[in-house]
Amino acid sequence: MNLRFTNIGLAALLLLGSSSMAFAADEEKSSASSTAIEVEELTSSEILMQEVSIIGSKFNIKNIAGSAAYMDVQDIRQHGVADINRLLRRVPGVTLRQEDGFGLFPNISLRGVDPSRSAKLTLMEDGVLTAPAPYSAPDAYYSPTTARMSGMEVLKGSSQVKYGPRTTGGVINFLSTPIPTAEKYYMKASYGTFDELRNHTYFGNTEHTDSGKFGYVVEYYTRNNSGFKNLDDNIASIRGEADTGINKKEPMVKLSYEPKSSMYQRFEFKYGHTDLDANETYLGVTDFDFRSDPDRRYAASRFDEINSEHHRTYLRHFLEFNSKTNLVTTIYGNTFHRNWQKLDKVNSTDLATALGNDALVNILKGNAAGTLTLRNNNRSYYLYGVQGALKHKAQIGETEHNFEVGLRYHYDQIRRFQKDEDFTQDANGSITAVTVANGGADGNILQETDAVALNIQDAIKWKKFTFTPGIRTEYIVGSYENYANGRTGTKGYIALVGGGSLKYDLYDDGSKDIDLFGGIFRGFSPPDPKSAFENGIREETSLGYEVGVRYKNAPNAFSTEAIFFLTDTDDLIVRADIGDTSSGQTINGGEVRSLGIEYQASYDHGLAKNWTIQTPTYVSFTYTDATFQSNIGTTGAGSIFAGAVEGNKVPYISEYVLSMGTGLIYKKFNVNLDANYTSDAFADGSNNGTNFDTNGDANLRFGKIDEQWTIDAALGYQINNKVRLFSNFKNITNSRFLVTRQPAGPRANLPFAMMAGLEFSL
Repeated sequence: MNLRFTNIGLAALLLLGSSSMAFAADEEKSSASSTAIEVEELTSSEILMQEVSIIGSKFNIKNIAGSAAYMDVQDIRQHGVADINRLLRRVPGVTLRQEDGFGLFPNISLRGVDPSRSAKLTLMEDGVLTAPAPYSAPDAYYSPTTARMSGMEVLKGSSQVKYGPRTTGGVINFLSTPIPTAEKYYMKASYGTFDELRNHTYFGNTEHTDSGKFGYVVEYYTRNNSGFKNLDDNIASIRGEADTGINKKEPMVKLSYEPKSSMYQRFEFKYGHTDLDANETYLGVTDFDFRSDPDRRYAASRFDEINSEHHRTYLRHFLEFNSKTNLVTTIYGNTFHRNWQKLDKVNSTDLATALGNDALVNILKGNAAGTLTLRNNNRSYYLYGVQGALKHKAQIGETEHNFEVGLRYHYDQIRRFQKDEDFTQDANGSITAVTVANGGADGNILQETDAVALNIQDAIKWKKFTFTPGIRTEYIVGSYENYANGRTGTKGYIALVGGGSLKYDLYDDGSKDIDLFGGIFRGFSPPDPKSAFENGIREETSLGYEVGVRYKNAPNAFSTEAIFFLTDTDDLIVRADIGDTSSGQTINGGEVRSLGIEYQASYDHGLAKNWTIQTPTYVSFTYTDATFQSNIGTTGAGSIFAGAVEGNKVPYISEYVLSMGTGLIYKKFNVNLDANYTSDAFADGSNNGTNFDTNGDANLRFGKIDEQWTIDAALGYQINNKVRLFSNFKNITNSRFLVTRQPAGPRANLPFAMMAGLEFSL
């Protein structure tokens, strides 16, 4: 469309926009123990590049008048984290719904928003939107791999107003491996339970030449295992695989150039690729079978498999006009294709309903004749855009100003071209016939969105006060075409969000710091083009408030933070539910209020007492009360929001989440223990705690979710300054519990698992 090309030109000319990545060299910070991974020294230019991330470092959190968290590379590597759920549960304000046990398909909620496929968040990698189509289809069927990251940043509340398009919950930014400032070789290889094999390798350097600095990093990450679910093996398979495992391959390359010029400049190019093959299913089991064997998978799910490919690239330019002004410009593009071949119906009945029918369950187990419908959810996505951020520091009278102006043009689309396959099964579970529909027969749709976003922010410091007002506006045009029935349409609208925060430095003597802060902000979440055009769905808006206190005492190795938050959401977008074909269309579902408390503290008694032994300890606690303030609109009886009335709890939002951990570091040895408790929750909006939908039909997407206790451990021994031996243990008590009833029936958490290996850093 003409709008698209006009805006590309406008954005390219202005070279402005929001958010970029941290180019910090491997920021593997820890205390001065010999177990710490080697820390590289940063030049002034690399430190400057850190400022283009959304936080930049743990130290920078003290300057943010809102809720923020920064997990560095050691938080990821020392604890052996490959599952994003295990990393984020240490961040207050986060509620997680596990699904596959390995973190492949995260369902993340910040401050009580709907966690389904993390669709209500803004997800980025290196400052670039990374959901396959964040405007047209935000469901995160792709998520960056935590284990290959150098850090992760989380912003909630008024501190993330300038990021979008979804600003009610917050923003998560993954930081990939940076280009090292000196020659470096890194490898981490491990093997463990379920025949899991992981390898993370990269090498890179920055070289000085007569024409400037040239840098590069080449990386390769792999992970594969046989899975922890047990497929029924009572029948032969005409297709599919015997295990329930995953296979992931991820190469990446980054190149940089810093020319010798009167103004500091840096060019950086990145290309990354993810190839995932996972034998995953939507199908759960009955509650009775779950209690007997939580890891069971019925024979009918043996055909299920998702194949996906993700390509991501950007070209970024950093220009420092002077010590007070810099400009970052990024041109980016991602593509994503996936085909989830998965069981969709049995005898024309959706899976969650079928699990409540003994006769249909027998078909799923391969003990009776029937028809199995396999859907090929074949979808292609791509996005591209140009963004930039202009920052300027100024002194005006007695006030210090940090101005930031951003502009982004973004385009994304999703193309569905799906088909069904009907498998005829005999009484012995053998497939006797297969009927394959034509491509596009069960989904032949194009959705695309053009969006231009402008944000302006100024951090104004006067004496002990810092006031940060900000505004963000977007012009969004969504288009929709249904090739099956010929329906097409376009809808455009303007969104305006913003807010302000105030921070007061109550006390700061360099080693001790007390900050008071608060903020108010307007949030926003756009509907997909199809829902906006065909169903008249309005954008979801919210008004959020927060107030908090942050205290740090460096000599005593102690810090703490407490925040109260309140978010009122209007026109809640209730999407057609994952895995439920009877849920109807996406609707605006009324009002939701989410309020709560976020608290965290860390303390190292050994460091405070100057012992040779260090004892890092932390606690993170969240209380969330997310309730409907009005009756939900008309939705399908099988939707997990069905039956929600004023006063009911939002599904999958637990009231209490508690994480705590402690460690011991002595010379070359370290040990860490991490525990997490999550209280129970309702799996549906009716809150009736039973396995029946609003029509009174058995439906195993409805009911309760168990409370959860998990304890993990990590051990490490630094053989020398280049080689480290490690072992990680997940769920050491082998606690088993039901973590979700989505997409279709009860699913269990990861059982006990361990990994051991070697880490080389040369």
